[in-house]
Amino acid sequence: MVVPKVKTKKITCKSVSIKKGKTKKLKVTISPKYSDDKVTYKVKNKKIATVSPKGVVKGITKGKTTVTIKSGKKKKVVKITVK
Repeated sequence: MVVPKVKTKKITCKSVSIKKGKTKKLKVTISPKYSDDKVTYKVKNKKIATVSPKGVVKGITKGKTTVTIKSGKKKKVVKITVK
């Protein structure tokens, strides 16, 4: 018997504000929780902040940027503010 892959239906994550030089893990919720889709993170401006493959954001310099979270065909853009 073949079990069909479970697709991501929804991604939720709130905007994050961090201090320069500090790190913070994004609180990402994928629905359903048992989705087979891989979650990826991509930051728009690497001069302001970076993001790890596990969703940890590091503030590089003061400013604002966004992180795009993708899972399957769904995506969510989250605002990042570095103070």
